Amino acid sequence: MPSRLDSEDLGSMPPSDDMDPYKVLDVATDATPEQIRSSYRRLALRWHPDKITDPSQADEAKLKFQEIALAYAVLSDERRRKRYDATGRTEESLEDDEDPFSWAEFYRAQFDAVISGDAIEEVRKEYQGSDEERQDVLDAYTAAKGDMDGVYETVMLSDIDVDDERFRTMIQSAIDDGEVEAYKKFTRESTKSKADRKKRAGAEAKEAEQMAEELGVKEKLFGGSSTKGKKKKDSGEDALKALIMQRQKGRADNFLADLEAKYAPKQKGKGAGKRAALNDEPPEEMFEKNRKKAQAASETSTRKSKRSKA
Repeated sequence: MPSRLDSEDLGSMPPSDDMDPYKVLDVATDATPEQIRSSYRRLALRWHPDKITDPSQADEAKLKFQEIALAYAVLSDERRRKRYDATGRTEESLEDDEDPFSWAEFYRAQFDAVISGDAIEEVRKEYQGSDEERQDVLDAYTAAKGDMDGVYETVMLSDIDVDDERFRTMIQSAIDDGEVEAYKKFTRESTKSKADRKKRAGAEAKEAEQMAEELGVKEKLFGGSSTKGKKKKDSGEDALKALIMQRQKGRADNFLADLEAKYAPKQKGKGAGKRAALNDEPPEEMFEKNRKKAQAASETSTRKSKRSKA
């Protein structure tokens, strides 16, 4: 079992200022906003720190997710993107008196929003059936030396009930073409082994719903109060949610508090030390909200100054 995500770990790894957000999101410099959003959703889900099952990838995932979130913060806002294109520096692209950027608030929103039901569904539509998914399946198959458990643990949004025949056809075709090796764990897997894998997937799906109910996010993630009549194809997604929710439980508040203490701008007055609440707002709405809050604060300060002079 990988070690839990530690707030101190993530807080101690600020993104590099020489990071290229276009390279991080794997998009062209003339990419459209929709292309940027699409790439961000896919990469953020892939590298979400709570999704990683291999302990050896934990540190890499933490840094990757930070870079992905910051790259999106730069490229999803027109002014920030233009400033980065002109300066080539992410730090300068985030400096804007008119629209001050709170890294802690933005990161907090992204950390939580990536695993909403709608976000996962958007990624599923773009990823499944793509060349990228095929390559991921073959890479996972090779890394696991033919063990399909390893394939389903690695390939994003994979579901045994829905994908098994499709994945096996994909792999067998690659074997026939000499693209990958024919491992015995794949070519000689028993019927019992396949049945046991499906049974485990069903148990994980039930665990996911129970955990979501305990945490009060069942409707947000599953779209309803019951799985009665729910399609079997959701079990793979449910397992992913169960994994993420399990690792978030018990440490999310400490992590966010530490992150805010390191990166959030210092506040003065009655609101000092007040931690911003978790929210599910998309980045664009969040940026606009921050801008309006900053503008309101500035206007209030101006009025107070005028009254004191009078």
